[in-house]
Amino acid sequence: MTESPSQHAKKSLGQHFLRDHNAIRRIATAIPEGAVAIEIGPGPGAITESLLARVGRLTVIEMDNRFAAHWQNEAESNPRLSVIHGDVLQELDGAVTAIHPEWIAGNLPYNISGPLTAKLAGFNLSGGMVLMYQREVAERIAAGPGSKVYGGLSVLVRHYYDVKRLLTLPPGAFVPPPKVHSAVILMTPHGKTPACSYELLQKTVRQGFAHRRKTINNNFRGELSAEDFEAIAIDPRKRPEQLDYDAWVRIAIALSNKG
Repeated sequence: MTESPSQHAKKSLGQHFLRDHNAIRRIATAIPEGAVAIEIGPGPGAITESLLARVGRLTVIEMDNRFAAHWQNEAESNPRLSVIHGDVLQELDGAVTAIHPEWIAGNLPYNISGPLTAKLAGFNLSGGMVLMYQREVAERIAAGPGSKVYGGLSVLVRHYYDVKRLLTLPPGAFVPPPKVHSAVILMTPHGKTPACSYELLQKTVRQGFAHRRKTINNNFRGELSAEDFEAIAIDPRKRPEQLDYDAWVRIAIALSNKG
């Protein structure tokens, strides 16, 4: 394997490169041997090299010109590796459609982790995802109803997946060290058939969490009445963070039936 380019991180791309060998091993071994996988933002390749030694086929999506060129060079001599050079938010849909990955992994860019997770949660993978976040974002994703940090992402990731925290990492596990701790989330399919589409759930959750301090009745005023909520066994006086995934699905279906 050729030497990777300079590991100087670009702040504009939210880059922090993992160097903790135990964490790298745990992330890589969460993905079964021989799997078809996508890695988001490989950078200089700490996780990538471990994945390449393990998976059957790996596609990396890299925006940084330096690292994209490096991995394209590597791919010329490794038929199990392919490279997509571009913005993951723009490239991911096409990549998943073309590659049919079983797993997605990545140390996600901090500055786009919210919208990227909302996109990732809509893919029903047969294997799952191993994703690294700032710890506070990971806590939001893994939170249950009633928690102060429970929000839209907490609901969306449960459409197809069970979620658990795999490990927490201090700033010193990265170069350059971020100002916060990080955490790795493992998402594995729960295998249940969702009662509504992901797109409908996402639209509903976005509206419902737009004003966290308001009641559900207020957030959907003019679309669902107090009686409508009571008909689907939801107290209209509750706030968004008090409703579990199943309640949000019932709201989504009720809205679609009104339409």
